[in-house]
Amino acid sequence: MNNLQHLIVAFDGTEDSKEALDLGITMSKKMDSHLSIIYIQKEKPSLPITDKDQTPLLSPIHTYSVGESRNYPIVPVPQDENLAVTDPKVYDDKSPEVIALESEANRILQHHHMKANVAVSYGDPSDAIVTYAKENNGDLIIVGNRNISGFKKLLFGSVSEKISQLSTIPVLIAK
Repeated sequence: MNNLQHLIVAFDGTEDSKEALDLGITMSKKMDSHLSIIYIQKEKPSLPITDKDQTPLLSPIHTYSVGESRNYPIVPVPQDENLAVTDPKVYDDKSPEVIALESEANRILQHHHMKANVAVSYGDPSDAIVTYAKENNGDLIIVGNRNISGFKKLLFGSVSEKISQLSTIPVLIAK
């Protein structure tokens, strides 16, 4: 059991995730393990568009001559092809919701006199949590368990169940 050097706690501010965080803190202290807290937001917040980002497609700068005709627009080429990737990525742009959740996680950590990495990732929660754990060499994922009804569970499944199915490392579901 002492080979659990890095614990990953999924946190979204709910009571269930707070219980998971408390359990992660307790285990981390007892096993002298590194602790990381991850919050998953489904979509990356969009950045505001500035004047320099707006370029008219038919401006003379973006046209070329063909025979006697002018002003055939050049098709713009995306500058960053990675923006369309669906893999979860960690970004520095933070929404007020993310800032509030990070503050709450840090408040709980301070209460327990504990230090941890607090990260935000974007994408499908179960995929992003498992990916984060793999990329950061996690040894155990700790998640909360929402008591959703049987019908909702049948239709949508639960994030904790999906994580336990996708993960190659142990998953602890805190109740």
